Amino acid sequence: MVTRADVARRAGTSTAVVSYVINDGPRPVAASTRERVLKAIAELGYRPNRVAQALRGQRSRVIGLIVPDISNPFYAELARVIENRADLLGYTLVLGNSEQDAQRELRYVRTFLDRQADGLILISGSSSDELTTLFSEIPVPFILLDRRINYAPNAFLLATDGVAGAAMATNHLIELGHRSIAAMCGPTRMPSERAKGYLQAMKQAGLAPVLYHSADFDRQSTYDLACQILRTAARPSAIFATFDLAGISILRAAADCGVSVPREVAVIAYDDVQESRFTIPRLSTVAQPTSELGQLAAEHLIGLIENKVDRTFGMKLITPHLIVRESCGAASAGSLSQG
Repeated sequence: MVTRADVARRAGTSTAVVSYVINDGPRPVAASTRERVLKAIAELGYRPNRVAQALRGQRSRVIGLIVPDISNPFYAELARVIENRADLLGYTLVLGNSEQDAQRELRYVRTFLDRQADGLILISGSSSDELTTLFSEIPVPFILLDRRINYAPNAFLLATDGVAGAAMATNHLIELGHRSIAAMCGPTRMPSERAKGYLQAMKQAGLAPVLYHSADFDRQSTYDLACQILRTAARPSAIFATFDLAGISILRAAADCGVSVPREVAVIAYDDVQESRFTIPRLSTVAQPTSELGQLAAEHLIGLIENKVDRTFGMKLITPHLIVRESCGAASAGSLSQG
């Protein structure tokens, strides 16, 4: 069994310093030394006795993360980043999958609170006044991540700028000469910042927007909608999918419908999940900085828990960036970032 002494030897420090890092005190530790200790903990797989720590420090060192759909590769990748960073900082992540259901989200919030979680990260998958009201009653630090749904004045949101990112994707298609550009969005019940960005870019270019909404965020409903779009007589010359899963479904539907991408229809999406790099053709997309988002979320929440970060409200929006691959048909795709 790995001991605290083993960690100290690997990090080149004393067991007392290892204790200070694990217990967040009572003495301060230099940032470089702290990182060395955390790295040694991760490499050796050391696990402190959390039960004893909770009894001494009144902390469970557990944080809860609620995602709308763990089968969506973007949320799976984001959860992995958050879990890895939390682990390095001495916390265990517990995951709840809400399945886009408001009541299930509420149950997870209350369950995590009942189980003495030190803090919560919520990626909301449903619009709920009840959930927004609950924010004022949550007794532990919490943050919202990725989506503005249920955003409230007493909450802190960390997300990418979906309006700017969607406008970036749409404008790229316009610059390639497309004038008939449709957008495939999620269900109408869900407000979409990315749809707003698409609409803004189309309006500024003097073009008529065409919005399609899938029945859900899953592969089957987005595939079915893509087949419908591609088989219409007034088929657009380009499609912007507001999430990569839909973009991948469009590529599959195009292959099944005998439509060439990008020669007959250009496709660009949003998220940059790992699957987008392995489609045929590879999917152009707006990349969310998943590693940055996940690490910032874990660090901010744990900073709040440990009183190292001031509790402030508002939004921190990170600008995404465009990754051009083959699916949009850009002549310069080979010379730009392939992701």
